[in-house]
Amino acid sequence: MKRTQLNVSIDPKLLEKIKENARISGKSLVGFVSDCFINQIENLPVESIESRFQSIEQRLQSIEKKIELPVLQSNKTSTFTSQELNNFNEFIKAVFKKELKRKGYKSIKEAWNDFINHINCFDQWDETCSFRLKESLFFEHGDPLTSDEINHLKDGDICPQPIRTGIINWINNSDRGQCCCSVKNFPSQQQICEKGPMLVEDIYS
Repeated sequence: MKRTQLNVSIDPKLLEKIKENARISGKSLVGFVSDCFINQIENLPVESIESRFQSIEQRLQSIEKKIELPVLQSNKTSTFTSQELNNFNEFIKAVFKKELKRKGYKSIKEAWNDFINHINCFDQWDETCSFRLKESLFFEHGDPLTSDEINHLKDGDICPQPIRTGIINWINNSDRGQCCCSVKNFPSQQQICEKGPMLVEDIYS
């Protein structure tokens, strides 16, 4: 067996006891000391890293309960069904047609420019968002906005629902960039996803 040297400083009296016990056991000093180390190590309790982590986690949870730390909730994003996404898209289409006629725009392009200016003023909106919204409204067989695209819009510093806010401000000729999330007399984004264009007649009644 390959060996390596271990230099240990111990009390002289302890060394004498070790030598004496080595002679009594009939072993060399090195063999006796090695056996002592082996026996000591084998008698140590074996505990896996996983079990130690579990023990630490349990202790932390116990401490949190005692000091009543608030439980942080994960920021879950909404997942819309294909029907809800279609309803959301059809609602925007229906509102756009109403405003196009009500405000007497000279062209669809003029109406679009006025409409999108009430949405693209928010910090999270970009050219890709504008293209996707235009695609969903005007392109034949255009795909509606996806759940990820709608949820991405929540990241804005001013308004987490720029499309709904933009529609409200456009209808009311309000200043651009004013968040309308607190407006209660207009369908919520969830209601729009649930009922779609069925809500439009009530808005204009």
